[in-house]
Amino acid sequence: MNTTTSNLISVLELRRLLYTIADNHLETWFRYRVLGEMWQPNFFRVVQITEQGVLLNDEAANSFKCLPDLSQIVQFEIDVAVHNFLPHNHYDVDFLRIG
Repeated sequence: MNTTTSNLISVLELRRLLYTIADNHLETWFRYRVLGEMWQPNFFRVVQITEQGVLLNDEAANSFKCLPDLSQIVQFEIDVAVHNFLPHNHYDVDFLRIG
């Protein structure tokens, strides 16, 4: 992914990013928007990632959220840079794009 020319990424790239955050226990928080909804008000800690979905912890609301299908996510942002992903930058997820 080239962050200087495009904020469009594939679901596979999103999954890789979430695996990196969860597997390395990074202090990186994740916020997203699904199709037809507004942005989630809080950032989430990535607890677990599977082949299909993700388990997130909203520590501000003291709750968990499970997204069974990552292709539901149309936009996301993180609060700390991870690899080529910049903080507080909105990335668009293209579920048709091959990673």
